[in-house]
Amino acid sequence: KEYRRQRQMCIRDRNYEPDVTQLLGLYQQLEDDIVADMVRRMLRMGFVSETTAYQAEVLQTAGILYDDILQMIADRTDVSVAQVRAMFEDAGVRTVEIDNDTHEAAGEAPADIRQDGGMKQVLDAGYRKTLGTMRNLVSTTANTTQTAFLQVCDRAYMQLSSGAFSYQDAIRMAVRNLADGGAYVTYPTGHRDRIDVAVRRCVLTGVGQTAAAVAKKRAEDSGCRYMELTAHGGARPEHARWQGQLVQIQGKRTRKVIDGLKVFTLQEIGYGDGRGFKGWNCRHNWHPYYPGLSTPNYTPEQIARLDEKSISYNGEKYTAYEISQMQRKGERKVRTLKRRAAALEEAAKNTDDPVLKQGLNDDFSAVSVRLKDAEKTLKDFCQQTGQRRDAFREQVNGFGRSTAQRAVHQNNLAFQESMRKKGFQNPPKSLAKMEKMQYNDPKEYALMKSYEKSVDTGMMSPLVGYEKYKEYHQRVETELVGLKTNGGVVIRSQSKHFLERVFGTISDPSHSGVKREGVELEDVKEALEHGKVKKHPSRDSMTFATDKCIVSVNTKTGNLIQVTPQ
Repeated sequence: KEYRRQRQMCIRDRNYEPDVTQLLGLYQQLEDDIVADMVRRMLRMGFVSETTAYQAEVLQTAGILYDDILQMIADRTDVSVAQVRAMFEDAGVRTVEIDNDTHEAAGEAPADIRQDGGMKQVLDAGYRKTLGTMRNLVSTTANTTQTAFLQVCDRAYMQLSSGAFSYQDAIRMAVRNLADGGAYVTYPTGHRDRIDVAVRRCVLTGVGQTAAAVAKKRAEDSGCRYMELTAHGGARPEHARWQGQLVQIQGKRTRKVIDGLKVFTLQEIGYGDGRGFKGWNCRHNWHPYYPGLSTPNYTPEQIARLDEKSISYNGEKYTAYEISQMQRKGERKVRTLKRRAAALEEAAKNTDDPVLKQGLNDDFSAVSVRLKDAEKTLKDFCQQTGQRRDAFREQVNGFGRSTAQRAVHQNNLAFQESMRKKGFQNPPKSLAKMEKMQYNDPKEYALMKSYEKSVDTGMMSPLVGYEKYKEYHQRVETELVGLKTNGGVVIRSQSKHFLERVFGTISDPSHSGVKREGVELEDVKEALEHGKVKKHPSRDSMTFATDKCIVSVNTKTGNLIQVTPQ
């Protein structure tokens, strides 16, 4: 019973996945270095020579770039090989250790992969196969990147030759294309992936397949005929049908159901096929199962709940898998913008053309604003969903502290400029400082957000200005709040819409863009004290009319709803 209890408790920890952080960091750095090298080499080209001279220059530059990339890859080979080797060895040891408890409970002696020639042979074969695949994939980067570089340069040259674009505009677009293109690997099928994505998939798939083969060999040596498959949310349909069930690895299948679990064959779960168990991007695993001793790790109800939409985000419910994919998408957006910012900064450093430098710096400022927006959205997403923010997945090698600080500075300047355009004469120095006002000065923050929303929706012109808006808000609090109307209602508060109507607008978006005149506060007060009263019980409101305006008040709350000029 104790064994079974412990086994149930540790099932979540048995889906072992190696830590590829350092290895991916190595190849993400390679990609960022390749982008920086492409940008530098492109900017050294003139793009103003006649066609024959240009073709000779670009081909020579592309050839040097090709050699550079091969050297960059070679410089990282020893470190990457050592890291992959360590991952496989750790996976082998962990797999055997995890399954030892089950085999020992069945009367088998504990095993050590380092002392077992058969399992060690399986591990070494998997390691060599994965390393060869990874090397072949990475080596395609030089060709793929060289082709991309030539295409970007040719496009820029044609834009200049046709006269459709200036030199500065063509180069700015080229820098963006190089940054967004990055470094890719090409599969034999022609499919392309970013180098870090391809390496991660290759290594995780290789390690997973090898660990599964080691577990299978250990089970076969122990006389265990069945393996229990793990289960997770978001499984593809063809995998969902067998997850959490049993698979027979030895002998002819004689039973189709054991302990309430269906029994599948290796062929039925697609073992050895890229589309099946332990194939491409498959996160399932398996562990030994002894009928009469082992107990299922999942009930049918638990498996059904794996795809339950139980996580809230912005008022909607999502599954754990959907949330993980949404987070990955947000992280990719942050990384893309960081890579673009790093490329623009690198380009600005490597040009002496003042117009181009200014244009690149302007692009950097625009990207900085989008980057901070994306980071804020991702932070809010993680806070709402309870996800841990993975800074590693957002990092870019060329985006160091100085670039980050410059991006923050540019974003702050853009924020201040945006606020000034809305009518804030002395806006907060950054969005972060404004957000802190929620806690340090909540009333001022609420008033600023109210004004900003009125401007953003077109209900108020930015020409009014926040200072004037604040002045009138205070005047209403002083001159009207507390006033007893001739209808007997005491004014207790004011609505945002009321203040919008006091100022009026050039083009009212709520009424087909018609111009709406404002109303003087003195006229509002006159109407409240001496205007003609009309009750509207069904709407809990009362109106006060004079020849100058009509004021609406909520009779239950004493809130000033709106004012309309006569």
